[in-house]
Amino acid sequence: MNFDMEGLFETCGYLATFIGTLLEGEISLLTSVIGARLGYFNIYPAMVLAFLGAWTADWFKFIVGKTKGQVLLQKKPSLQAKIDKATIWFEKAPYLVLSFYKLFFGLTTIILLVSGIKDISYIRFAIHSAIGVALWIALLGGLGYFFGEIMITNIKLISEYKLQIVGGLFGIAFLYWILIKRPYEKKCLVCDHVE
Repeated sequence: MNFDMEGLFETCGYLATFIGTLLEGEISLLTSVIGARLGYFNIYPAMVLAFLGAWTADWFKFIVGKTKGQVLLQKKPSLQAKIDKATIWFEKAPYLVLSFYKLFFGLTTIILLVSGIKDISYIRFAIHSAIGVALWIALLGGLGYFFGEIMITNIKLISEYKLQIVGGLFGIAFLYWILIKRPYEKKCLVCDHVE
């Protein structure tokens, strides 16, 4: 049986871009950019879907912060040090932090929770988080597109195995989300009653 990997990327690449950036982020964005660079789908719709996926995920975290942030802090006191750090930034320049939060790797979720806890309005969050996600996509996507070009033109193995490599990157992104990111986020959001 012959598996049509190219057809899979052409038909599912956009959906994978949206779902990947919704669930994970960086790896999915880079994989999508490289897939677009290889010609499996158009870069512009892929970036729009990456934006929508990342923005949707960030809205979810913001709403959790707004509706359950204080309860979460009471149940998970281990988050307090990170929350305090993000709070200091928020007190100095809340809208600047919100416009660049996607570039604070490792603190994105905390910053989004704090933005909800600090009672940032929905409209302000929408504007500044859209700026943050757009900057993140432009920077990371642009670098991925540029370095994807270098990889494609300079490594002959990629031309022979490009479908498998892009498929492998999607697989790695999925495994990363299932094995590392999802359990960590669940652990952060689950109460300490087990301990």
